[in-house]
Amino acid sequence: MGEIERYRERTEAALRHLGTLPRVGWGEPGPADEKTGERWDRGNVLGHMAEMLPFWTRQVRAVVSGATSLGRDDAGYAERRQAIDTGRDLGEDELLARIGAGLTGVLTLLAEIREEDLDRKLTYHSPGGERHVDLRYPLEELVVGHVEAHLRQLGELG
Repeated sequence: MGEIERYRERTEAALRHLGTLPRVGWGEPGPADEKTGERWDRGNVLGHMAEMLPFWTRQVRAVVSGATSLGRDDAGYAERRQAIDTGRDLGEDELLARIGAGLTGVLTLLAEIREEDLDRKLTYHSPGGERHVDLRYPLEELVVGHVEAHLRQLGELG
């Protein structure tokens, strides 16, 4: 089994998991993030997921199409922050629908990527500076693995 197939299977599992999430309201914020000190409730997490999936899918698709870098600029960070802060205004059902659509978009993207694309070199611009990575990095750290981490976080929040 190839790497892309494994990403596809993990994304399909995340989509199934999303469908089993209990509707328990926004709840209380969880423990502080080790890096940022932020405390997120379910609305913050769902708002972030609904925004980040299409954002990173577009970024990865641009690299597959020939771009040599990806990352958030100031406008991208502002969109991220707004989604975290105001996601709950959309309501849980709408956020879950957007996340589901985002995961479906990831599956479409994975169908467009070839195994050899995973070796494509790029520059990742992050708050910590520039890093030179291959296409595996954003797929694992910013898309598939990121979704899995937030689904675990939602489970911990109740």
